[in-house]
Amino acid sequence: MKNFFKHIAPFEVVLIVVILALHLRAATADAYAFPNHWFARDDAYYYFKVAQNITEGRGSAFDGINITNGYHPLWMLVCIPIFALARYDLVLPLRVLLVVIAVIHAASSVMFYRLIKKHLSRAVAIAAAIFWSFNLYIHSTVYEMGLETPIAVFFVLLTITQLSKFEGEWRTKEIPPKRFVLIGLFASLAMLSRLDLVFFAVLAGLWVVFRGAAIRYFLPLDIAAIFVSMTSAVLLRTGFETYNTAYASSVIEATLIALVVKIAAFYLFGLYRHPRSMPARAWLRQSLTAAIVSAGISAILYTLVVQMGLGKNFPRSAFLFDLGITLIYIPASRLAAAWFASPGIRQSDDSPLPQLKASWKKWLTEGAAYYGVVGGILLVYLLFSQVAFGTPSPVSGQIKRWWGSMGDTAYEPPAANWSSYFGVGSGAFDIGQPFTEGLWYFNEILRPYFIRGADMETERYFALLSIAVAVLLVFIVVYKRRFRQALSNLGFIPLISASVIQLLSYTATSYGGIKEWYWVSQMILLTLVSGLLLDLLLKPARRIRGLNLVLTLLAMAVGANSALRFSRFIEYAMPHGRYEPDRPLMEVVAFIEANTLPGGIIGMTGGGNVGYFIQNRTIVNMDGLINSYDYFHALQDGNAPAYLHERGMAVVFANPRLLALPPYYGQFAPYLERFASFGGKDLLFLLEEPKY
Repeated sequence: MKNFFKHIAPFEVVLIVVILALHLRAATADAYAFPNHWFARDDAYYYFKVAQNITEGRGSAFDGINITNGYHPLWMLVCIPIFALARYDLVLPLRVLLVVIAVIHAASSVMFYRLIKKHLSRAVAIAAAIFWSFNLYIHSTVYEMGLETPIAVFFVLLTITQLSKFEGEWRTKEIPPKRFVLIGLFASLAMLSRLDLVFFAVLAGLWVVFRGAAIRYFLPLDIAAIFVSMTSAVLLRTGFETYNTAYASSVIEATLIALVVKIAAFYLFGLYRHPRSMPARAWLRQSLTAAIVSAGISAILYTLVVQMGLGKNFPRSAFLFDLGITLIYIPASRLAAAWFASPGIRQSDDSPLPQLKASWKKWLTEGAAYYGVVGGILLVYLLFSQVAFGTPSPVSGQIKRWWGSMGDTAYEPPAANWSSYFGVGSGAFDIGQPFTEGLWYFNEILRPYFIRGADMETERYFALLSIAVAVLLVFIVVYKRRFRQALSNLGFIPLISASVIQLLSYTATSYGGIKEWYWVSQMILLTLVSGLLLDLLLKPARRIRGLNLVLTLLAMAVGANSALRFSRFIEYAMPHGRYEPDRPLMEVVAFIEANTLPGGIIGMTGGGNVGYFIQNRTIVNMDGLINSYDYFHALQDGNAPAYLHERGMAVVFANPRLLALPPYYGQFAPYLERFASFGGKDLLFLLEEPKY
């Protein structure tokens, strides 16, 4: 924090003051506004109620009965001291949390400003920081929900800042092991803030350990490409429905085998040499040989694994599709790198075995320093979770992958087409928000002129997306040197690769119930890329004398307008004096309290916000996302009604039609007797014995 506040710029002071002032106004709003306008997502209250129960001695449990690990650990640690205040007033910790998030928000915006100012330009840095601070989509997705996304963004940016600083250090001086430990610690905090950022933590280590060698650029991208290639190969062979219901788990096993085999083959066949160290014909020959050999070995190994009973059924022909994709990717990536690389050829011998002989001690020492921290912290979390909760990973993620394998559930389905698989679909499958909003805006404007027809909006959208990618490629060609510098200084390689793998960890694993707030690394990446494109666009104009000042003033004027619009949103969403102090915070809570007995244990298929605000009653989560690992098995086995009844649950508040669908499969129907209704849901007695 000392370095953060050192030499703080006037713009940063103004930005911090504006963000905090606006959020302080929101924090003092009417109590009714908090659950209805700000912290309105059910999922956030899973954290809030568990944190409250921990402080009151009920353990890591949403209901005080079933212990659970269905959350990301670092955000829970943040919530625990805040929700100790819930014993005095349920809204007070929400007010405090809003301010805490605002502080994190301001710090992240300042980091955006400093990163981009250092490596691009001041005007672009101001524009990017203002965009991140006041864009309503980013605010609603990252900061307004009360979920783990604020600290995830903060620690990803902090890690990128450290990578950027490291980039200027290793070229001029020897790097001590403690430097790798520090970067590993920041990457680990990013990982603990959202566990799916483990990919970013792992790939950031490759970026720092393999500095000065071509492998640092190729390896992270190759890992992402191998995941894309193998999973896409199976999808081409089976289609999405069969893939999600029958092959998703075996694909991951085959991909991990292919990952090890291909990386070893690529290294031994010289595909991690400097891109200008061989002529194009040699690259093509080596790429062809490495692709064929690695594909053959991968297929043989997986067949042996299946024969030994350790692997699952797998479409063998997918290895041929994978080979075809690899034969396209590897030569194309190496030839593109040869064009993109600095003109000079390395003087040292970077052929595989001499390079390994010369560098293995340094790689091992520095890798142990970095991955000792990342791997050690991850191992401690997994072991603690296994001992304390009976499962090493969050039960919520396991349940959502179970949902996705069913084909048809009451909840959001897994990726069902190629656009969703690549994150360019709609809703939660659009990882490009809020940047794709511009494409949809032009989609509507161009409807009468370009790919005409109201029913052609999808085709028009992908055409515009293709044009946007083409423009990006043109900028790369024209400003190759500038883009190459940004690639290193802003940590683009590990961030791009990790974003791809993290996306596939959901879309290629039959994961159901995907949410839009998962894509924090993609938002950060696209903000940095947009800043770079704006910088390149303005580069010729900045040569005009005095124009830099004009651009800076223009960015500030846009910022003032953005802050004004944001303040209007705050005024609307978080009013003062609009709602009566004695108004029930949630009408559904008042209904349940009026129709159930004090001390009752009530089941709900979600129930996060109700569980937090209800008085003298206990809400049990029935979908399993914030329930125990034992309950997950009971739900899978069709024994959920008996399991919950044994733990004192006597009432259910849910839609019976939803309980008839997977993952419930109607197992509750024989045990339910309706006695009241509200808002499309029924209050039902949970009987001890089935009616039929």
